[in-house]
Amino acid sequence: MRILVTGGAGFIGSHTVDALVASGAGEVSVLDNFSAGKRHQVNPKATLYEIDLRDAAAVASVVEKARPEIIVHLAAQMDVRRSVADPAFDAQVNVVGFLNLIESARKHGLKRVVFSSTGGAIYGEQDEFPCTEDHPKRPVSPYGVAKLATEAYLFFYKVEYGIDYLALRFGNVYGPRQDPHGEAGVISIFCGKILDGQH
Repeated sequence: MRILVTGGAGFIGSHTVDALVASGAGEVSVLDNFSAGKRHQVNPKATLYEIDLRDAAAVASVVEKARPEIIVHLAAQMDVRRSVADPAFDAQVNVVGFLNLIESARKHGLKRVVFSSTGGAIYGEQDEFPCTEDHPKRPVSPYGVAKLATEAYLFFYKVEYGIDYLALRFGNVYGPRQDPHGEAGVISIFCGKILDGQH
């Protein structure tokens, strides 16, 4: 099996790549532009492509070489505040970047996409707690809008081209390799404060 992990140098992505390599799942490739990911986190048994998803020609070139049957799409502009300040940039990375990827991959044997959506931003202001998956989706940030739009595009690609997909709505992911200074989850921030004696 040929698997391409976008954002494979990042926090979740690097762990995903390590697990895929360890399981012997197949040929694993990583696509990352290192805007947030770290080169030393990339598993040496994976093939690394350093490109930006917004560069359609570069994406097409990588997809033609890697010919992924499965894409684990973790690359994203993940700062909600930045998405509010610059919605066009957020859409270029999170929507157009995704479309560059899937449009190329569908022409080269793509069978399935595993997509990192969002656990909170996609629902907006919740009516009830805890929020269930069938809660109305009313995102109140461009980041949430982009994640919801990508889920809708994935549905389209399944209907039109038979590409299966799974959207994972992560919430408050934390653990080793997480950058506590970036757009980190609340658990990581709290743990950092406790370690610094700020309880």
